Amino acid sequence: MSIVLFFVLFLMIYYSVPKRFQVYLLTAVSIVFCGLAGGGLMVSSILTATVSTWYGAVRIENAMSNKQKKRWFYAVLLLNMGVLIICKYLNFFVYTSRFVGEVLHWEIYLQEFSFLVPLGLSFYTLQVLGYLIDVSRGTCLAQRNLIHYAAFSCYFPQLFTGPINRYGEMKNSLYAEKYFDYKRTAFGLQRIGWGLFKKLVIAERMAVIVDTVYGDYYTYQGCYIIFATMCFACQLYTDFSGAIDLAAGVSEILGIQISENFAEPFFSHSLSEFWRRWHITLGSWMKDYVFYPILKSDLFVKIGDWSKGRLGKKKGKKVPTYLGMVILWFTVGLWHGGSWKYIVGSGLLHCFYIVGGQVLKPLFQKMIFWMHVNTECFSYHLFQSLRTGFLVCTGFVFFRAESFREALGILRASFYPNIWIFTDGSLLKLGLDAPDFIIGGVAFGILFLVSVQQKKFRAEGSGVREMLAKQNLVFRWGIYYMLIFSVIILGFYGPGYDVSGFIYQNF
Repeated sequence: MSIVLFFVLFLMIYYSVPKRFQVYLLTAVSIVFCGLAGGGLMVSSILTATVSTWYGAVRIENAMSNKQKKRWFYAVLLLNMGVLIICKYLNFFVYTSRFVGEVLHWEIYLQEFSFLVPLGLSFYTLQVLGYLIDVSRGTCLAQRNLIHYAAFSCYFPQLFTGPINRYGEMKNSLYAEKYFDYKRTAFGLQRIGWGLFKKLVIAERMAVIVDTVYGDYYTYQGCYIIFATMCFACQLYTDFSGAIDLAAGVSEILGIQISENFAEPFFSHSLSEFWRRWHITLGSWMKDYVFYPILKSDLFVKIGDWSKGRLGKKKGKKVPTYLGMVILWFTVGLWHGGSWKYIVGSGLLHCFYIVGGQVLKPLFQKMIFWMHVNTECFSYHLFQSLRTGFLVCTGFVFFRAESFREALGILRASFYPNIWIFTDGSLLKLGLDAPDFIIGGVAFGILFLVSVQQKKFRAEGSGVREMLAKQNLVFRWGIYYMLIFSVIILGFYGPGYDVSGFIYQNF
């Protein structure tokens, strides 16, 4: 409730002050929000990132030589990456050393480091570094006004869970004069309501089942684990995309355009397509600032020339691409956390799937030809989506488990054949009673139907909200009231519950 009052008060002032002061008010409120949500540690961290990248970008743009540009660029890059590494990744080297010691039977005693990690550190670090890189490449001009730049780097709706926005795409709507608009406000509130529906009605119910099974996987084996993993996929999607809906809804009310982060990913027909539709801004950032620069580097150009000379042009050009993909996916996994469970589950495992699929593609095409499989029908597309979902869920096991070793134990335990639990009432022992299962099932069905429609409308350049806006008054408001009361009455929360606690805010 305090967050709601905070935003309403801010909104009233935001549209009342002279338009030229709106961006200054937005910056001040964003910093205050950082302090209230993340304390002094987060304020000092994000201000360090803001001031360093702002000043570094200005000096890069003013530099008289490429040598000066590179000095400023690498100095600011190392400063911000250093903060990220110290806060999040020092223990990665400790865990890795211990693991190597166990394998080689060496006695390695390393003490774990203990740091308080600022909320949203990985998100806003990538965002400001993306701006720094764009200025150094000359693809956007440096922002000379520190307060204006801070409005971008500290923008409060996106701080904890993203999306990772680009300065060049956001600046026009961020700095334009804003006037209150009823339609924009209504659309923003609808998106906020939809985000709360996904978070409170679906994600929090799924969390009960997931916590029960993954917290005692020695007891809950076999199909319990399979069911809980499917629930976790649903929980993670509704929790993360619900957070993005809140950020997008607030931004829409403020008249600020931010990037979309999801595009119905579980309808994907391949793993590559899934990752183009899941956490879109992270994938885009990694491609533009990690993958493509690696492929264009002198080292990889030489590797490409060498492999073409020995394997032929067609096969040889794939060698540097595959090596670059290994580095890319390792980095994606490492971004999620300094642990091998993330590096494997959110990174290298998916790299293995994608590269393996590309290498074996000729064989799969021959099998499809020999078996006379119709690849342009619903059943084949359904098979592709189910196959993709299965592969994604194997990675989610590592994401949800407490450690890499525990994830392996959970995967082994999932092979116990107890399919009867779906019919004998055993699922009702996982923390949810029958009414909660019904509510969760109906809510998931609504999510599925809306996603189907959204996928259809997205291809047409519109959306579900635009479709609802064209309906008759009674029908339209009936849908709105159903959404409001489902969140209030059916939302899964209790005394002291923090609606702002999202899974991805810890990254």
